[in-house]
Amino acid sequence: MIALIPVAVMISFALTALIRKIAVENNHFDIPNERSSHTSPTPRGAGVAIVATFVVGLLVLLVNETISGRDFFTLAAPGLIVALIGWLDDLGRVTSAKFRLVGHFVCASITVWLAGGLPALPLTESVIGFGIAGDIAAVIYLVWMLNLFNFMDGIDLITGIQTFTICLGAAILLVVSTDSDLWLLVAVLAAAVLGFMYFNLPPAKIFLGDVGSGFIGFTIGAISLVVAKEEPLVAWAMIILLGVFVADATVTLLRRLLAREHVYIAHRTHAYQHLSKKLNRHLPVSLGVGAINIFFLLPIAWLVAESTLKPLAGLLIAYLPLTLIAVMLKAGKKIN
Repeated sequence: MIALIPVAVMISFALTALIRKIAVENNHFDIPNERSSHTSPTPRGAGVAIVATFVVGLLVLLVNETISGRDFFTLAAPGLIVALIGWLDDLGRVTSAKFRLVGHFVCASITVWLAGGLPALPLTESVIGFGIAGDIAAVIYLVWMLNLFNFMDGIDLITGIQTFTICLGAAILLVVSTDSDLWLLVAVLAAAVLGFMYFNLPPAKIFLGDVGSGFIGFTIGAISLVVAKEEPLVAWAMIILLGVFVADATVTLLRRLLAREHVYIAHRTHAYQHLSKKLNRHLPVSLGVGAINIFFLLPIAWLVAESTLKPLAGLLIAYLPLTLIAVMLKAGKKIN
């Protein structure tokens, strides 16, 4: 099954190249505007390659009985609907933010139902069963994951590096700290993203589009629910590894809400956008995200996965400094 990983990288690479060629031939470009972080028209829609590669990988894992049929449908069925909504949005055929949000909540509800709800989770000294409140929280979590990846996919390579390092970290923890084969799930997603990343190196040759960013965020959230059933501590570790995106997007959203801005309208006020504008480069910011994930968040996540650190303590240690950094970088504020 390890051979599946390099094969997935090659499939994603080939599909991304093909999609870029088709996008150019059909004049399917992302046109820069005053809220864009790029300056030239760029093809988009590479997320289709990631979706296709990941679903094919899931099929292989299902056939080889690495994952159950229930887990396959939990990850594949709602995720494909999320990708379809994103693709229609990329094509300009779904312009209603309310319609998209309703679709996202429906997909999230299906995922939580197929997953069997939110399992009991350790938080401090004891394991807590959250009941229906936990299921509702899980639905909101999946919708937030989907949308925050959309929000944060604003400069070259940032979503690729964030996804790859999260999945790499989760795979390592599942191998080192458990006997589970679930590491193959995150490894396949990492491989699918790695095949795309070559084309997204600054200056990007193609963008993910909403079809890709939304699918990736939703799928990472759904995988964490699947992992939580067998390895709840690793699920908490995955939440810790998400810290950079969660902190930036949350601070930005709260500040915009307090300023009574229309939060569904595109903008350039995230912390990472302020930083990339100040540096006048995308790559150092995206690489910085990866460095934070590997050298700061992964050790904390490992301590949680090994039961050395309680999940709540790990979350606080990880998220407080990241939130402070987002505030210091004026996430959510307009800067001339």
